[in-house]
Amino acid sequence: MSHPYSVVISIVMSAVALLSLSVHAQNLGPVPTQTITQDPNDWPMYNRDVVGTRFNPAETTLTPDTVGNLHQIWFYPTAGDVYTTPSVVSNFVYAGDADVTHGTPKGTFYALTRTGELRWQKTGFGPITASALVTNGTNGTHGMVIFGDQTGFIYGLDRENGLLLWGPVLADKGDMNPTAVIYESPILVDGQVIIGISSNEGPAKKTFRGSVVSLNPNNGKFNWQHYLITDEEQAMGSAGAGVWSTPTYDADLKLVFVTTGNNYTVHATETSDAFVALEAATGHEKWHFQAHPNDKGQIEADIGDSPQVYTLLSGKKVVGAGQKKTGIYWVLDASTGALVNNIRAVPNCKDSLGLFADSAIMGDVVFVNGVNCKLPTNPPSIPPAGVVIALNKDASGKVWEFPSTTPQIGSALSGVAVANGVVYFHDSGLSSNLYALKALTGDLLAQVPTKPVSGGISGPSVSNGQIYVGTGTFFASGQATSKTGIVAFGL
Repeated sequence: MSHPYSVVISIVMSAVALLSLSVHAQNLGPVPTQTITQDPNDWPMYNRDVVGTRFNPAETTLTPDTVGNLHQIWFYPTAGDVYTTPSVVSNFVYAGDADVTHGTPKGTFYALTRTGELRWQKTGFGPITASALVTNGTNGTHGMVIFGDQTGFIYGLDRENGLLLWGPVLADKGDMNPTAVIYESPILVDGQVIIGISSNEGPAKKTFRGSVVSLNPNNGKFNWQHYLITDEEQAMGSAGAGVWSTPTYDADLKLVFVTTGNNYTVHATETSDAFVALEAATGHEKWHFQAHPNDKGQIEADIGDSPQVYTLLSGKKVVGAGQKKTGIYWVLDASTGALVNNIRAVPNCKDSLGLFADSAIMGDVVFVNGVNCKLPTNPPSIPPAGVVIALNKDASGKVWEFPSTTPQIGSALSGVAVANGVVYFHDSGLSSNLYALKALTGDLLAQVPTKPVSGGISGPSVSNGQIYVGTGTFFASGQATSKTGIVAFGL
């Protein structure tokens, strides 16, 4: 995958081990068994839940009738761009940054109050570009914040004070590939932290292979690691198939689902540009479905959208995700990987980002976001024209599209969020806004600038009447901005 993050690759790789090894774990004794909050108002991970809905079912304050009064209520400045969807648990907001604007790559993690005051911060990581998993301990206390960084390490912090409980844990334990990085966010299932691994490998692109790992959340120890390219395929020269999306999980089938990127070499494999289902207990592959074969980087039909798990009106359980470049949204049988249906949601153009990441689900509708490459634009101030589309969740057709005719918005690269009949997204570019759309019709309900900071690709989270986004344009435009931070919107 030629990822937009490539603007920072050369800086990041120069300090892969140096930064992470400067952070030392505290000897704080036994850590309680970790669980996910049961409060439906919380947003404890990137997609909010392990099935990937990006849907808050408990929101009551923000409605289609009230969001017309949305405004920015606070801004917390950070040292670098915030590419992560802020996680929210018990009205505390958690997010990391990726400070690469001053020549030395580093990351700082922040815990803020609902009113935008700093609770704690921890510095000394590599650039952080993925959302954190926020867990509960015994009786909701002694929870953890778990995340990875651009140096390829994973960490477990104390949620109350930011002290490091375990880590740095090298994500690519099997190959120990120095180009391995964490772009995706962890989930917690059956007492395991599951996370995918991708790469910032340079132009040669001949050594790295994507994988999925399972860790013990209490101490960071490995349970298993599954490579998307086999040892035999690697010996023949195959590389790539990184996991750029966040895993999802079905508790009935006991399966973890991931989507993958393209191969790097001429030795193509069947698990690139693919959906892959793994047994949660062992990491063994149950099935895979390749959306685009023989992609060695010349097509770049990666699937960067997390695989959402849901049930159709027929009762069939499926996984669905949107694809970069082709603009196709795929729906597969969750048990077997058999194709159920697909639809081209946005046009297929050369170098298009298509459906980038990350869709949301409410009721019988999937809300996908990406780029309409047929609309004229003027980069970088007006990047490729963004679009959000409501699809029937069986991929049988479109419900609505915003915008449909003119480049009203910049690239819609952030995750979509939906709550109480309102769809939220944040566009990218040097001038950007938070948008609120009516979920039933796609009508624009609110458009709020993120001044004094520019747009980004973090994707909003919604919790207890407030919306949180990270900001910064280095990812989208390649141009650093003078101010970056975490922004909250409310009534």
